Amino acid sequence: MAEPFTCPHCNGHDYVITLTGCNITNATVQEAFEWNEEEQDYQSSGSIIVDSESVENEGGEAVCANCEKDVSDAVAEYEEKIVGGAAQA
Repeated sequence: MAEPFTCPHCNGHDYVITLTGCNITNATVQEAFEWNEEEQDYQSSGSIIVDSESVENEGGEAVCANCEKDVSDAVAEYEEKIVGGAAQA
């Protein structure tokens, strides 16, 4: 098993990737609605892709879930290391 990603700013291990300009094929999307008593209406925090056949995107950004700093370059390096390690195994 691979070592977890480590944020270079706070040493956290969790991160969020936001992709932009996506074309998604055969996706299952989930959206939760919560009642807002003050506005007397339902509100949604957005959609979540639960599963998809393929995702093509123009770009993206990775943000540490702990300190909320941009870790895009560090995540790319981590993923390269993981892919390289899998190719050697």
